[in-house]
Amino acid sequence: MAESEHESAQRDCQIFLHSERSNYLSGGDCQRVLNHFHCVQMENPMFFYAIQVDQDCRVTNLFWRDSLSKFVYDCFSDVMVFDTTYRTSKYNMICAPFVGVNHHGRSTLFGYAFLLDETANSFTWLFEVFLKPMRNKAPKTIFSDQDQAMAKAIRKVFPNAQHRLCTWHIGKNANQNIPHLYNKQGFKDKYFSKLMYRCKSEDEFESTWRKMEEEWGTKNNGWLRRLYDLRHKWSSAFGRDIFSCGIRSIQRSKSTNNVFQQLSTKILTLVEFVYHYEEQLKQMREIKVQNDYNSRGKPKLRILHNMILTHATSVYTRAIFKKFNEEFFQSTAKQISGAAFRGLVCEYTLKCMGIQGEHVVRFNAADFSVSCDCTLFESKGWLCRHALHVLNMNISVSVIPSFCILKRWTKGAKQGNVNDEFHQMSPGRSTFDRFSTSMRIAFEVMSLGAEDRNTMRIVKKNLDATVAEISSYKSSVVVTDDASDDDSNETSLCEMSILEPLQRKGKGTSYGRLKSLSEKKKKKSKKVIPPVHIESQEFVVQATHNETHLPNYSRNSNQIRNAFCPSNNGDPRVYPNFHNHMQSPYIMLPRIMNGFFPITNATTIHHAARDYEWILPIN
Repeated sequence: MAESEHESAQRDCQIFLHSERSNYLSGGDCQRVLNHFHCVQMENPMFFYAIQVDQDCRVTNLFWRDSLSKFVYDCFSDVMVFDTTYRTSKYNMICAPFVGVNHHGRSTLFGYAFLLDETANSFTWLFEVFLKPMRNKAPKTIFSDQDQAMAKAIRKVFPNAQHRLCTWHIGKNANQNIPHLYNKQGFKDKYFSKLMYRCKSEDEFESTWRKMEEEWGTKNNGWLRRLYDLRHKWSSAFGRDIFSCGIRSIQRSKSTNNVFQQLSTKILTLVEFVYHYEEQLKQMREIKVQNDYNSRGKPKLRILHNMILTHATSVYTRAIFKKFNEEFFQSTAKQISGAAFRGLVCEYTLKCMGIQGEHVVRFNAADFSVSCDCTLFESKGWLCRHALHVLNMNISVSVIPSFCILKRWTKGAKQGNVNDEFHQMSPGRSTFDRFSTSMRIAFEVMSLGAEDRNTMRIVKKNLDATVAEISSYKSSVVVTDDASDDDSNETSLCEMSILEPLQRKGKGTSYGRLKSLSEKKKKKSKKVIPPVHIESQEFVVQATHNETHLPNYSRNSNQIRNAFCPSNNGDPRVYPNFHNHMQSPYIMLPRIMNGFFPITNATTIHHAARDYEWILPIN
C-alpha cells in the first residue's frame, strides 16, 4: 500500500512538473528569450542583443551580451577566442561564446551566440553585430578553428586582426586525416610538434618541413599541403611577435570548457540555456572578485631584497606575478657570453650552462628600454628571463621600466578606462551615452569597493553624498526639453511573434562536442540526413543599444508597411538623431545599407523580406 501511494505521489509530481514546464514555455521559447532580454534591457540599457530570423520568422541566429561584458571587453579586447566546438539546446544550434583573458589570466566572456549553421553569411552577421555595441573596437588577435567560412568572415569584419588557428583542433584533425603518420612518435614528436611549437624562425620551419617530406614521403599529401598553406596562422615560427596572452588553443581553460560542456545538452530550451548561462557567468565573476582581493597582498618572494621583484609585486596581479617570478628565478642561470656596444645601446649575447642555444638582448642605457629575440614580451606581455638578467645586472635599474609593463596584466587594469570617454563626451550626447559612461565609472568604483568592508564603507559614504548633491541640483534647476533625448517621435509598431527553430538533427552531429570526421563517416553509413537549408535573405531583428523598448510586430499588418520609410532613389536615407527614433528591435535584411526601394500597399512582408530593406521613419 505504501509503495502504491509512493508511485502515485511520484506520478502526480511528474504531471505537475510537466504542467509547470508547459506553462513556463507557453508563448514560444524564443519569444520568452526576447521577453527576458527586454526585461533585462529595461533595467540596464547597456544590455545588447540581436537576432536573425528567416522568412517564416523562425530564429536562425542569436547574440547577446550584458553591460559588464562590454566593460570587460574595453579592458581586455586585445585577444579574443571564438569557439564553435559545442552544440546545445534541443534545436541543435551551435554554441558560440566570445571568450577573452582577464588580468588574472583567467577566461572571461565578452558575449554569447547561437547559430543555426556555419556559413560565411551567419558568421559575418554575428561578427558585425558583436562589433556594433563594442563601438567597433576590434580585437588585435583572434583564435578559432580551421573553418573556411569563419576565416572568410573574419577577413571581412576584422581585416586588421591577426587570425590564429587553434593547435588543439589541428592536432585533432591530424589524427583524423593522417592517423597512419600522426600516431607514430617519430613523426609526431620529431616533426609535427616541432613545426607547431618549437621552430624559432621561418627558415627553421621550412627546413624541418622539407626534412619531414623527405623522411616520411608526405610531399603529395593533400591535407598536409593545405595545412602548409596556412602555416602563418598556426606555427610559432610565424607568430612569435603576435600578442596572444600565451594562448595556443581555444580549449585553454578547463574550467570554462567544463561550463560549456555542462550547458551542452539536448534537453535545454533556449530560455533555460540563457538562465543557466547567466548563473555560470555570475559564478565566473565572483571568482574574478576573489582574485582581485587575493592580489591585494604581496606574495612570498623566492629571491629576497630585490628591488625589481619587489616592484613587480606591487604592479602585477598574483597570477601574472607568479609567471614573472618564475622568469626572474630562471634568469639567475643565464650567463653573458658576449657584448657589443654602440653608443648607449648594448647587445648582450646570453646562454645557459649545459643548454644549447643563445639569445640576444638589446639594452638602451638612455631610457632603460630592453628587448630580446625570444619575443616573450611581445607575445605574452611580461619580461623574459634573458631581459631580466640584463636589467638585474644594471645597477641603475631598480624598477621595471614603464614601457615593459603591460597594463592589461596589472592590478589596475580596469582603472582609468573611462576617463578619456568622459572628458570627450559632448553636452549634446544622448541619455544612453551619458548612462553608458556613468555605468562604466560606477562599475570601476564597485569593483574597488567590493574588496573589503573598509573600501565598501568609503564607497557608500561618497555615493550617498553624490546622490544628495544630484538631488539638490535637480530640485534647483528648471527642466527643459532636450532635443537629443526626445523620444516623442518613436513609431509604435504592432505585434510580431518570433518562433523557435524547427527541431532537427544536425548533419551527423550529436549534442555536446562536435563529432570527429571518422565518427561522422560511421553514422553516415547508417542514416542519411538531408542538409539544413536556410533562406539566404532573412529578416534581421536586432535590439539597438540605446533604446529600452521592445515592441511586437505582426507579419501581415498594414501598420508595418506604413511604419517603414524607404528611399525612392535607391540611396541610403540618413536621418539626424536616427537612433533616437528607432524602436528596438528594428528589422532589415543582412545586406545592410545597399539601397532602399518603395514598398507598395500590395507588398506583403514575405515578399519584402526577399527584396527590400526597411528603416523606421522620422515624423
